[in-house]
Amino acid sequence: MRKISSLHCILILLYFALPLFGAQNSSQNTKEGKSSEEEKKTEQIEVIDKVEEIGGISRWQSANYPVLARGINIFTPRTLRRNSLLVMIDHRPRQRLKKNAFHDFLGFDAGGLKIGLGLRYGLFDCLETGLYRLNGTAEVFDVYEFDLKYRVLKEENHFIDLALRCGLTWFSQPGMKDASGFFTQILGSKTCLGRVSLTTGLLYHSDSSNDLKSAADTDYSLAIPALIEVRLCGKLAWDLEMAANIAGYGSKWPAVSSGLKIITNRHTFSLVFSNTQYISADGIVANSGRGFKDTIFGFTITREFDL
Repeated sequence: MRKISSLHCILILLYFALPLFGAQNSSQNTKEGKSSEEEKKTEQIEVIDKVEEIGGISRWQSANYPVLARGINIFTPRTLRRNSLLVMIDHRPRQRLKKNAFHDFLGFDAGGLKIGLGLRYGLFDCLETGLYRLNGTAEVFDVYEFDLKYRVLKEENHFIDLALRCGLTWFSQPGMKDASGFFTQILGSKTCLGRVSLTTGLLYHSDSSNDLKSAADTDYSLAIPALIEVRLCGKLAWDLEMAANIAGYGSKWPAVSSGLKIITNRHTFSLVFSNTQYISADGIVANSGRGFKDTIFGFTITREFDL
């Protein structure tokens, strides 16, 4: 074991020492005189670094990163790149995290799992369209959502991002007559300190739903969203959001979610803690019947493609 550990130490020292020798050699070469081509390349690299540090608004919007058009359940005003396709997969268990967490695999083995499948496409840099499906569990219908999101203002030019999202919800009910409703969302956001994005607005749906709502309840719901997104580094973000009902039908508790978002090349994986299973536009406005002690654990996967 001593021989192995000693060998490891030597390899580690060599690993870190070799770049230093290389740096010394390169510095000597610099003193002797760089070629004009090398000086140009160095200047170009310095310019790129300066551009990435300015403001912080465009720092995370390079082609290497996906467009974060949604926090956890709440959309942001950002729109996809033109001719890009975003695939979304959501998993939300029904059983709370603390109940038989080991035996029921954090609730995923307990049944009543809601699975959301979505596609979004960038028609233009400021206009995208989307299709989303969320299966029924306690209720007897599946939700299909069709929408357009148009970014009216860009923060780079107008201090804030502002977008309008409108769409249609179709409730597919086996053995019963299908139903439908429409929704409108006004979304605004502002980037602070180059790493913190604040989003709010107004959410309306003409026929909201959740596991507690009955046919006798008021159809529509109106809610105010609040989303804080902190970019901890290039590959990691933290989200905290809340949608609080202010008019129409609403359950007791605001819909609150928090998640850690792992970001790689055009891909995200989010670990989500929430008090609601309802992710679609009709559910997020209706609050939740769960308190914070009934928190569930789920995840979201997104993948962006260029077409």
